[in-house]
Amino acid sequence: MLGSQMTKMFQNPKFLYSAAYTSVLIFGAFHFTKLFSTVAATTLLSRFGKPQLVRETSKIYTNNYGLIPFMLMKKFFNKSIVRRSESNLLKGVILDKKLED
Repeated sequence: MLGSQMTKMFQNPKFLYSAAYTSVLIFGAFHFTKLFSTVAATTLLSRFGKPQLVRETSKIYTNNYGLIPFMLMKKFFNKSIVRRSESNLLKGVILDKKLED
């Protein structure tokens, strides 16, 4: 009984037209909302005056959502609690390397 009703429904051109129209409307609304939120976020972030590099390096990348609190605490600890001196900042950085023949 259910199969025959579905067959009649899918053979009805009025139903197919309304289903296609609704699908296109939902698809368009989703992508318009996504585009609008991206533009709004970009505009908002540009008002803060941060360079793009700072925004990209400040992001936390992980697929394991359980690690996010740990990563945030580690970032806070490294940023706020550990006091950095010039020797700590330049540790491991090669400023000028002369090639010897």
